[in-house]
Amino acid sequence: MSTNLYELTTQFQAAIDALRVDEETGEVVGFEAVDTLDAAFEDKAEAYAVAIKSLLAQAKAIHDEMDNLKTREAAAKRRAESLKNHLAQSMAAVGKDKIETSRAALSFRKSTAVNILSDVEIPDDLCKVKIDRQPDKSAIKKLLQAGELVPGAELVENRNLQIK
Repeated sequence: MSTNLYELTTQFQAAIDALRVDEETGEVVGFEAVDTLDAAFEDKAEAYAVAIKSLLAQAKAIHDEMDNLKTREAAAKRRAESLKNHLAQSMAAVGKDKIETSRAALSFRKSTAVNILSDVEIPDDLCKVKIDRQPDKSAIKKLLQAGELVPGAELVENRNLQIK
């Protein structure tokens, strides 16, 4: 039966805690158990690392495929819009406002839209103002590293596991 990582960690910590030094000989007693558990722990860690690498590769492949599909989607939409414009121009050229067949119904509808000729001439009270406030983390980091106090921010040291 395979031991899981949690159990190995618990056993490893218990074996380390059980290490004793024989006062007569100065020999470390119980190190064999630590050695055995160390090898088992490293094997389990390797299995985890391989699984993580596999999942990250799968995630990258999915991401890449999503990018490809988005590109294909955009191309299909552009092509459809181009065909729609060409059909509209052709229908207008021959004087057709409506066509109905068993598979499609085509007609024009009227709509109105605002065309902005120059946005700088539009009065301010007719404009929306967007403010995008985001903390500048690199500037904040420099200040904190220089010993300055920045309200609402702190430096946190992380340990990031590298898997290669």
